Amino acid sequence: MIELHHVSAGYGPKLVVEDISLDLRPGQVLTLLGPNGSGKSTLLRTIAGLHPLAGGQITVDGVPAKDLTRRQAAQKITYMPQSRTVPNITARKMVLHGRFPYLSYPRRYRKEDYDAARRAMERSDAWELADSPVQSLSGGQRQKVYLAMAMAQETQTILMDEPTTYLDIQHQLNLMTVAQQMAQQGTAVVLVLHDLCLALRFSHRCVLLQEGRMVQQGTPEEIFQSGALDQVFQARICRVDTPDGWRYYYD
Repeated sequence: MIELHHVSAGYGPKLVVEDISLDLRPGQVLTLLGPNGSGKSTLLRTIAGLHPLAGGQITVDGVPAKDLTRRQAAQKITYMPQSRTVPNITARKMVLHGRFPYLSYPRRYRKEDYDAARRAMERSDAWELADSPVQSLSGGQRQKVYLAMAMAQETQTILMDEPTTYLDIQHQLNLMTVAQQMAQQGTAVVLVLHDLCLALRFSHRCVLLQEGRMVQQGTPEEIFQSGALDQVFQARICRVDTPDGWRYYYD
């Protein structure tokens, strides 16, 4: 399990994230919520080890994250950024990059690596794109390939920054269902989302940030009932009870 102890991070003297204490629990979907500039993406990158700490500590299974090698960290934490450069390779080869933490140099893929890549592509609805150049794909198709690459890494924690970007509504729902399925299999799934309705519907826990500080954390029910969402976003979040559970909407 990953634990954050009074974590702060920023750029130069300016702190973007301040005094965040939080645990990323296996078997749960945790969503970071907050307006633009609230520190969500910076916090995610800091957890991933891609942005330096300005204060506090992050531990991974009780070990300070700073003591892990890059290879060890990559075998425990997957990070899926909001955007990335698009290489001139096929989707299958892109997904196989997720297996790098398990390969020695020179990298030679094994049967288990190809099997892991195929499983991930099937789960992300990207298998039919396997032989297509990534540069030829639409934004939504690329997003499915990037998701497959993240899943192929097969770590105990997966961090995803705005993974529903470029996806149509049906594929957004599919992705959130996949996130829940990964959690059911024991993975700690951490998302940054702007869509409050998706977050409240599919998350086990939510963390609400404002100006780099944690306003509230808890279950979607606790976050909704607190009224903090309305205050932070200056919008009224409503819900209706359905046979499949609460459905949220903006008023």
